[in-house]
Amino acid sequence: MSLVDFPDKLCMNLIVPGCNYRCSFCPHEQLIHHHIPMPKIGMAEIVKLLRPRMGFLDGVSLGGGEPFLHRGLGSFLSEMRFQNIKVRIKTNASRPGAIQWVLDEKLIDFLSVFIPAPLSKYADVVNYRIDPKDVRRSIQIVRKSNVAHEFRVKPVPGLVEQEDILEIANTLSGSRRLVIERFDPSHTLDPEICGSDVFSQSELEDIRDSTSPYFGEVILSN
Repeated sequence: MSLVDFPDKLCMNLIVPGCNYRCSFCPHEQLIHHHIPMPKIGMAEIVKLLRPRMGFLDGVSLGGGEPFLHRGLGSFLSEMRFQNIKVRIKTNASRPGAIQWVLDEKLIDFLSVFIPAPLSKYADVVNYRIDPKDVRRSIQIVRKSNVAHEFRVKPVPGLVEQEDILEIANTLSGSRRLVIERFDPSHTLDPEICGSDVFSQSELEDIRDSTSPYFGEVILSN
């Protein structure tokens, strides 16, 4: 259960494996490498878990991994709608067509969009060949939608510096909300940066203050 993943709502966190990005600072190795086993829970079991909790639970938060890589996502979201369960999805912005579809079908209530790097160095940071136009299109789709949303960034010394966050902020200028995530060096996809330096609290506050003019709200996550 969480009170922070779905703003102002108590939600159940659901995690899906598989991601097309290979960000070196990713803390979720088990979601990326298929040789690491994870328990599988079917939709019927999820609904069974949710039903007795709907008296106090506001919805579910679906993250990963990248949820939009999964073919069964539409069926899952339709079932959540049928059960009158609100859904928040966290995405890496790599699938603009899928994002547009779930918005057109009115299947989600909140979108959290992680932008790991400025578009100028996107492929180098995510270690995946992606057309920056797809990311930009995802951003435009989300911003034009009527669905509540936020963008998220993660400053990482040596990889995603303060000037990179400012470049991202400029791309997202005029958006409602930015969340600045903290880099956790204790768990990283690339073992070479495990235990590396982090930005200090004062440096993160400087990043927050410098990006504030671009957004309606900037939050430094715990």
